[in-house]
Amino acid sequence: MGARAATPFDLRTVTRFVASVLPRHSAIIGSVLPAPLAAGAVAGWPRLLPGLFGMRSSVRVHLEEQAGRTRSAALVYESRRPEWVVLLLVADPTPDGADGAFRLLSTICAAAARSGMHRVFGSVPDEVRARETFFQAGFYSYTREAWYVSPLRALARPSQKGFHSASSVDAHDLFRFYVATTPHAVQRAEQLTVQDFDVGQRAGAFAPPHLIGGNPLAMRRASVLFDRTDHRPHALAVAFRGLERHPHVLKVRTDGPDVDRARDLLRVVAQDLPADRPLAAPVRSYEEHVARALLSEGFRESATAMLFVKELALRIEEPALAPAVVR
Repeated sequence: MGARAATPFDLRTVTRFVASVLPRHSAIIGSVLPAPLAAGAVAGWPRLLPGLFGMRSSVRVHLEEQAGRTRSAALVYESRRPEWVVLLLVADPTPDGADGAFRLLSTICAAAARSGMHRVFGSVPDEVRARETFFQAGFYSYTREAWYVSPLRALARPSQKGFHSASSVDAHDLFRFYVATTPHAVQRAEQLTVQDFDVGQRAGAFAPPHLIGGNPLAMRRASVLFDRTDHRPHALAVAFRGLERHPHVLKVRTDGPDVDRARDLLRVVAQDLPADRPLAAPVRSYEEHVARALLSEGFRESATAMLFVKELALRIEEPALAPAVVR
């Protein structure tokens, strides 16, 4: 039958297939959480039903079959921005499974383009099979991300004070902070604007896969804090409370390699989260000092992923007017 969108009759097939292959890390082609925590990327069946019935839903289910056998399945999230995020892409750990994952990924991108989306994002385990599948489907990698995980325990109390809770009026300052601390290649891939930093509105910058990773269906934003001096932010921290099987997620960024400031921000945003599940923190390749702060707080590196994007819309340069010399 090939690659296609799932129907209500496929619910049992998809859930059984995902449950059977998910424990094998080699079966994970893409996941917004590292392989040891990938179960948190699976949406519960009540969230899947609206999409399966063709109703308006933020999650879509796709599968690929050949000769009556399921070879690959995917959960895809439609965000408020014009982009889709591959929450989970699993395939049978065989060459046939890799072919099925490629065909399924290509079908997902075609469906996104027909829906008017501009981009499709995916977080890919740093392994040859997974990387090649996304490369073949027309994706490119724009940065690398490592996940650090802490067991069920509270962090130490912060030594610094004076951190501020972000509000809508801080959107422009937070956007400037993002531009100053983010490589151009990442900015080009993410295409964030000032409106995406408005915590009173959609705040797309604080939703996966941008500043923070994870499954947006199973996490709720708890706090957004920043450290302001000289009338501009110098550090930013975001905390998400995990739901279902999802861990709590922390994200910290500073405008310089200040390990102590990063450590204090981690402690501040973590102190209001319940101690009922692990803490997880994604750290990108240009945030090495944050990794040192996490290690000093007892976190351990869990897995490394590459962030991929496929652009579905072409940029058109705006016409510009040049001064004319009149004689």
